[in-house]
Parts: sequence; C-alpha cells; structure tokens
Amino acid sequence: MSNNETRDRRFFHSFPRPKKDEPEDATLDRGLRILTLMKQAGLVLAPEIVKWNMSALGAKDFSVLQRRASFTELHLNELGAHGRVFGPIALSFDIAKLRGAGATPVIYVPQGSAENPLSLIALFCVNGAYHTKYVLSQLQQLKQVTDPAMAIELLKRPLAPGCTVKLANTDPAGNVVAEYTVLADDIRHVLQHVGFNNIPFDHSAGVLGAFLNMFYPTDNPYTNDQLGYYRQREWRLIGDNVNIKGRPISRGLSAPEVGRLEQIDPEFWARELTADGVQRRRSELALLYDPLPDWDFLDLVEEIFVPQGATDLVRAIVGDKIAVSPQPAFRGSTT
Repeated sequence: MSNNETRDRRFFHSFPRPKKDEPEDATLDRGLRILTLMKQAGLVLAPEIVKWNMSALGAKDFSVLQRRASFTELHLNELGAHGRVFGPIALSFDIAKLRGAGATPVIYVPQGSAENPLSLIALFCVNGAYHTKYVLSQLQQLKQVTDPAMAIELLKRPLAPGCTVKLANTDPAGNVVAEYTVLADDIRHVLQHVGFNNIPFDHSAGVLGAFLNMFYPTDNPYTNDQLGYYRQREWRLIGDNVNIKGRPISRGLSAPEVGRLEQIDPEFWARELTADGVQRRRSELALLYDPLPDWDFLDLVEEIFVPQGATDLVRAIVGDKIAVSPQPAFRGSTT
C-alpha cells in the first residue's frame, strides 16, 4: 500500500443519518445543531438496545443496553457512499490518534443456527459474558452486605456479631424457589478466598460490561443483508462500566443537555427504551464521553467534510482550528 493510500485511510464519524423523505437542507440543519452541541458539551454516546436471540442455544433471549459513538475506517474515496447512508457531515480522524483516545473495534458475532452447532460458538460466548457479568455482580452485592466497612456505607449501620444473611432464589414470576440462611462471616471468608490475588468482582463485571458494549451481530436482519453490519468496519468509543484510575470515562447528561438533545431530534431522543426492565427516554440514557479532565473531543478532529455550500456554516461553529473541506461526492459518485 502506497504512502498516499495509507494517508487517505482514516476514521470517519458521519452524521446525522437522513430520515425517510427528509429534505437535504433539514438533514444538514440537524447535523449543524449536533455539531454545535458537540462543540459546547462534548461527544454523546448514544444508547441502543441490542437484542440477542438465543433460541438456537436453547437459552433465554436477552437485551443489552449499549452506549457508544461509532466510527468507520474508510478510504477518502469511499466517504461519498458512506455519507449517503450515515449523514452529510463527516468528522475525519487520524487512525492512531483515535485509537489513543480509546477507540476499539466492534466484536462481530455471527448469528448461527441450531442445525450447525459449530456456528454457535460466538453466540455462546456472548451468552456466557452476559450471565458471567450477572454472577460477578451478585458476588459484589454479597461482598457489600457482608464486609463490615462496606456494610456501614450500604446499610447505614454496623453488622451485628454473628448476624446471618438470608439468600433466596426466585423464578421468573418472582416466586421463591429456594432459601438459604448463612452467617455473614462465612460468606465474607469465602469471598475473600475467591477474590485473593484477583481483580475485584466489580472490576470484573465492568470488564464484561465493556465487552457487551462491543459485541454486535454480523448480519443485518432488517435488510436481510448477510454480513451487512460486519462490512461497516465499525470502531467505537464506549464509556459504560469503564473507569480509569477510579475516574469514570463518561458522565450522564445534565437536564439542560437532555433538553437540547430532544430539541435537536425529538423523534429519536424522546423515544423510550426499556433497559433492565425500566422504561426511560433515550436522551436520559445517553452519556457524554469524558475520559480526562478538560478533555475536548474536537481536539481529535483533523478535518471536517461537508456538502458544497456548508463550509462557512461549519467554520462558524468550530472556528479556524479544524480544516473544513467541501465533500462534492456526498450526493454523487464516490470516485
């Protein structure tokens, strides 16, 4: 691959996705308002509920809340076709710099079939990660209620000497099917043994939560496009369940920021999603990527490509620090 070819391969974040029958100028206006929010508040990690069909494994289906910003590795010549699907404004990034900011490739998971057991290996891994995260979260809860220091913070009172913990298993309807009464000291000692020289249970659960934010199907079931998602070569910045030196790398949006999101696109951001059995507006589930103090996402952007005639509008938002270039191929040829 020549040096020019390498230089023209970049990460791109294109937005906003055009709506059906939406005029081009309305799509562009929406994109300019998103860019303004990005300049003033930061990069929004949009929530999506990913549903995993486990029927081929004979297991229970489940859904995962993912919060991410997506980037695609492309040659500059491919940007026109990409923009027709994902949006008229394209932020361009040096590959090494975006990787340095935490970008991670999606882990594509082939959808298998019960008739071909070997095809289910990847799906089995997703199912295992989901349930192992639950197990580790349960261990962390037991640690919290049986560790004297943690229990005071959680229960607002010290543990009584010789106290017991009542544990119960319930069926999907909430009926108790098994109960166990165990000394708190016994649980604490077992957990100390299991956790010896291992990373803490909550950290392990966070690692699996990060993986669950990276898993995505290979095939697009909505268009019947085999390998449709895989061909997008998607990378992500994620923030859910990830801390660096004890500091979360994302934060929830403030009430004014939530309001601004809903003003930009009420149809998308005010739509309710069900996560962990609770319905909330998509805007309330969103996060802002904030990995370091005083971090500015736009410092990573090397160039912004926009439709003809929109360069001045974008420069008015981002200033002269970032190169703004016309994207003649947005509605036309990719060559």
